Amino acid sequence: MKNNIIEEKNIIEFNNYLIEDEKSKATIEKYIRDIKTFYKFIQNQPVTKEIVMSYKKYLRDQGYAVRSINSMLASFNSFLDYFQLSNCKVKCLKLQKEVFCSQDKELSKEEYIRLLEASKQNQQIHLIMQTICSTGIRV
Repeated sequence: MKNNIIEEKNIIEFNNYLIEDEKSKATIEKYIRDIKTFYKFIQNQPVTKEIVMSYKKYLRDQGYAVRSINSMLASFNSFLDYFQLSNCKVKCLKLQKEVFCSQDKELSKEEYIRLLEASKQNQQIHLIMQTICSTGIRV
């Protein structure tokens, strides 16, 4: 990468590296898509820590979920490592772990009864549904 400016050939080179590193097709596609998104954002500016930090803020301002932002940053940080620009890497956003699921994801009593009614045709599924719902196991 010349003068820390990303060019199309750098993205192609990184794509080839990912293939040689035996990454899955889906992983390669995602990494390249994330890098191209950053490439459009910086518009031929040199890559600096400040630019990457502003990109991170831009993603938050655009309403991306924390997990999505972190995934995009991980892709780009890998790209930076490959081109020996580790000093431009940024940290992922902190993600608070949810101990319990939100109430909107819980079954109501009516939904539970409807599930049991629907599963009466198959005794095994009916018993599994009762077990899952009565123990609070999340699937």
